[in-house]
Amino acid sequence: MATASRRCAQCDAEFAWTSRNPTRRFCAAGCRARWWRAQRLRAAEAPEPAEVQYAADPGAGLGAFHACPNCGEHLTVINLLIPEAR
Repeated sequence: MATASRRCAQCDAEFAWTSRNPTRRFCAAGCRARWWRAQRLRAAEAPEPAEVQYAADPGAGLGAFHACPNCGEHLTVINLLIPEAR
């Protein structure tokens, strides 16, 4: 089993890391809990995203504003017409 020295993601203390648990980031369970609580508080304090106005017609043209219904990110919709082969 390989060992190495790492720094805690919360308190920056040095701890012994082993290959038995390669994803370990914290020196103790208390540091892990404090880090997760801090992350939740940061997420709660983040400003709310602006309300997204969706195009009323799903077949709206190129100039219509489209947004992802899951995350609200702006989408660029490209309509492409391919003529039928004769």
